[in-house]
Amino acid sequence: MPELYDNPLYYEIAFGFRDIPSEVDLFEKCFQLFSGVPVKSVLELGCGNSPHMEELVKRGYLYNGLDLNTIMLEYSRLKAERAGIDVNLFRANMNDFAFDKKVEFVFIMLGSLFVTSTSELEAHFNTVAEVLTEGGLYLLDWCIQDEPLRDGDSDSWEMERDGIKVKTTHSCRIISRTGQTVEEQLVLEVDDNGNQHKITDKAIRRGIYPQEFLSFINNHLHFEFVGWWNNWDLNQPLDKAGVFSRPIVLLRRV
Repeated sequence: MPELYDNPLYYEIAFGFRDIPSEVDLFEKCFQLFSGVPVKSVLELGCGNSPHMEELVKRGYLYNGLDLNTIMLEYSRLKAERAGIDVNLFRANMNDFAFDKKVEFVFIMLGSLFVTSTSELEAHFNTVAEVLTEGGLYLLDWCIQDEPLRDGDSDSWEMERDGIKVKTTHSCRIISRTGQTVEEQLVLEVDDNGNQHKITDKAIRRGIYPQEFLSFINNHLHFEFVGWWNNWDLNQPLDKAGVFSRPIVLLRRV
């Protein structure tokens, strides 16, 4: 069966519902309001097809992208070549990597923080702290959840581009309630101009809940909590949200 992350075009279409310029607008608003240093260089963790890459470079930022999948990285490299832009893309594990330069902004999209235990969570933040300049920001998109996932929870959506239709279904299965681990499954049903494909991916992740996360950060030596908001809107504090919709969390390196 085809691997999800070995099909970057279909993945890009599946998650093409985002308004990338508006999301970069929010990045820059956060830089203005909360960063302790001028932002010149950014690092995306789990960058995949690097949807924000071109917009960030267009606005004058140096873009660095990290991912484990070589096919995704090559797809991003080709995008950069076609756009005529210089970027730095490298293969590494987001929970244990080294980078020879400091950056002023790190971000991770669409809940791509894949850790399976508390020790991996700690390793991740310790690793990010090494690469992030003091005063710099770390933005996490959809990495915390408002309630425990349940067996059978699922949602689906459909996207289309250039005659390619992709229906995406996300579902989960509980592995351990005490370990807060679930198996997440993504299924892409693709109609590529009449050619049918079904692509499935499964991954185990540890759930992270708001107060737990806040306690973790408040006890971390190198990060301070800046704020959290619902639906990518700085006018919607997460504390007042009835239902979570793409919550974002912002941290600052100390």
